[in-house]
Amino acid sequence: MKKGITTKRIPVSPEEAANALREMPQWIVEKSRIYRDFRFENFKKALAFVNRVAKVAETVRHHPNILIHEYSFVRIEIYDHLLAGLSNYDILLIKAIERGLGK
Repeated sequence: MKKGITTKRIPVSPEEAANALREMPQWIVEKSRIYRDFRFENFKKALAFVNRVAKVAETVRHHPNILIHEYSFVRIEIYDHLLAGLSNYDILLIKAIERGLGK
């Protein structure tokens, strides 16, 4: 059996997502997506962060869109591809990413 969450995938409204993330205001809920921007000293540190997020995503078995841009900026964008909107998996992934960052 694969490791990861086994919780049933449940749709979440933007309002429910914003409420669940109220203690993490850096994450922006925008319609059917949630995103956060990060800035690093350099490209190498940005890439190391992306690799840490990838490990967390594999554990949760839910994968974000990740964009490295302008040398040292990273945008993490999360939504549920299967539901074409937000789900409880998005919230679980964000909380796992935050734990992985030590926050």
